[in-house]
Amino acid sequence: MNNNPLFTVSVLAVAISQVVYAKDEEPIVLEKVVVTGRKPSTGPLTKSEISVKEITERQAQIQDSTKLLEDIPGISLQAGGGVSSLPVIHGLNDDRVKIDVNGMSITSACANHMNPPLSYIDRTNIGKITVLQGVTPVSMGGDSIGGTIIVQSPDPIFAEPGKDILLDGRLSSFYRSNGDVFGGSIAAGIANQNVRLDYTGSHSQSENYSDGNDKAVKSTSYENQNHAINLALKLDNHLLEFRGGQQHIPYQGFPTQRMDLTRNDSIFGNLHYKGKFDWGNLEGKLYLENTIHGMNFMDDKLTSNPASAPGMHSPMPMDVRGHNFGYKIQAELPINEWHLIRVGNEFHSNRLNEWWDAVPPYVGAPRTARGGMWPNDFINLNNATRDRLGTYAEWEVNWSPEWKSMLGLRYDHIMADTGNIQPYKDPIISPTNSTVLEAARWNKLGHERNYDTLDMTALIRFTPNEISQYELGYARKNRAPFIYELYPWSTSSMMMSMIGSFGDGNGYVGNLNLKSETAHNITLTAEFHDAENNTWEVKATPYFSYVENFIDVDRCSTCIQPTNGFYFLRYANHDARLWGFDMSGRADLYQDDIFGKFSTHTIMSYVRGERMDGGNLYHMMPFNLKLSLDHKLESWKSSIEMQFVDAKTDVQAIRNELPTSSYILLNAKTGYQWKNLRIDAGVDNILNKQYYHPLGGAYTGDYYAMSISFPDAGFRNNRNLPGMGRSVFVGMTLSF
Repeated sequence: MNNNPLFTVSVLAVAISQVVYAKDEEPIVLEKVVVTGRKPSTGPLTKSEISVKEITERQAQIQDSTKLLEDIPGISLQAGGGVSSLPVIHGLNDDRVKIDVNGMSITSACANHMNPPLSYIDRTNIGKITVLQGVTPVSMGGDSIGGTIIVQSPDPIFAEPGKDILLDGRLSSFYRSNGDVFGGSIAAGIANQNVRLDYTGSHSQSENYSDGNDKAVKSTSYENQNHAINLALKLDNHLLEFRGGQQHIPYQGFPTQRMDLTRNDSIFGNLHYKGKFDWGNLEGKLYLENTIHGMNFMDDKLTSNPASAPGMHSPMPMDVRGHNFGYKIQAELPINEWHLIRVGNEFHSNRLNEWWDAVPPYVGAPRTARGGMWPNDFINLNNATRDRLGTYAEWEVNWSPEWKSMLGLRYDHIMADTGNIQPYKDPIISPTNSTVLEAARWNKLGHERNYDTLDMTALIRFTPNEISQYELGYARKNRAPFIYELYPWSTSSMMMSMIGSFGDGNGYVGNLNLKSETAHNITLTAEFHDAENNTWEVKATPYFSYVENFIDVDRCSTCIQPTNGFYFLRYANHDARLWGFDMSGRADLYQDDIFGKFSTHTIMSYVRGERMDGGNLYHMMPFNLKLSLDHKLESWKSSIEMQFVDAKTDVQAIRNELPTSSYILLNAKTGYQWKNLRIDAGVDNILNKQYYHPLGGAYTGDYYAMSISFPDAGFRNNRNLPGMGRSVFVGMTLSF
């Protein structure tokens, strides 16, 4: 990835392809002149882009779209299911990161965040990813204090003038040895000069993967299917696109959760318009997305309590219906060649209903087991809503060739509410039951919450010469609490055990009194490069964030805490600070007509997070480094990569976060492009190293799932999730 990619401009002396005629002579074709240089960077220096070429090269190696972000400085991944890991930017994760998928803002419809936004698009349907790790412009942010990730499908390609029909497409397949993973995809398009229709479809499935000790890591199997269509209409300077799609995940194990995903069916549709006018540019987006989500236990989870009678077990069905709707409209107004004004308005609505079906006791179950999850359905969220309306303005100025700046102001109004809830027990039959009494008290409370937030951003860039650039940024960013931080209500042991998106094995309950987070982010970026031949580049970004009312957790004071290392926690505001640095670099090492071109690139990152009242923040990535030796010879492209991750010792005591040891992994891959056929192969974790990723979480993949309060059953918080052992992969892509 390169924020300033090499580009070539071909110039003919008089005009493009122009020829000079002399009287009664043959036309003289002037020699082509190739000018090589660096494309001026647009947007913040902390912006990174992943091209469709880079995505294609990794399609056989990974399945989870989020893993495409692994080589961007400052980004780390929190483990989840096989296609549902969560991106973390500078220590800020999940809902703190603004994620835009083809113009849609999708909120996870799950108490355990098993369906994060990036899980809704397959990596074979991605044409470009843009990441802003530092200060995010207000036009790309809103209701988030971390960075921004924008994922786009490939732009539509129309037939050239004079040609009636354009037919193109792509077939791909892959296999990975660890987990016996296989799958494939198809993409096909037909277009004339003004209309294009595309279809993409993909399927993949995996068994449980094995760790470096060749032991199966339970609850890591999955199956995933995606289908999407795109209809694009182009007329002069106007483009209108309609996208629609469907996702079906029949199962996906979660080794760091008490639950597994047993169904995720999603449909979406969106409209996207771009137009150029005499006064500037106009862009509009409108989208709708619905999700049917189910959780229960898959076979790996121990659904029987070893401390009880044999055969005493129950399913634990949990169902969610999620709905996302929104729009965004933005206008760019060039005042002159130096000043650009950008204004916009957007709306996002999220609706959630969550209920847990009643489960009658089994015939013959002990008396003590009767009636635990019946006769009523347990209602966790009753038409919970969270609506956000935002308006922003941004001003970009090129003061001189050396100085550029950007200022932005944004206002968001967030409205949250939910209806009354219901416990398993019937209030008439069991009027003194603790959950019945707790539900009655909670229903008497006012549930509506309103938040008003004001974001401000300021960026200034200084380019003193051809080899260096410097950028200083400040942002005041805000995020209001989300539905699953406010409204989960029960402090019962079993109910809390089912809720938690952090992969720590703990149980959670919401807090109606949460305040909005307000982050003050400062970044300083310095970039140096070879201006003449573009043979090397170095970029470094130190950063600091002070977050008022950071939404963390406290131990639940009204709960009976387990004694096995897991805890029951309640969301709570605490001021916090985070700081760290990102660094990346690349260099050409050697080039020869026979042996090809050798180069290297590296990234390194570190983040530290602390609460101002003492203690560490959760899931802070220790120092990590990737160093790659790359080789290219004609159509061959290969690399050997070393990944070093330092020990994680700054852990959060309140969650009983477990430390991890340092490790080094070696990976290798190669790819060959022959006309329209591409072959990729490689080996990850060549040495079959046993390791534990710092953000892997607690390994609960084969623990008793119904409750964390069973100290006599041998289930304790003493295991980190093992990383994947050696895996050989091979893939093929045929384009036509």
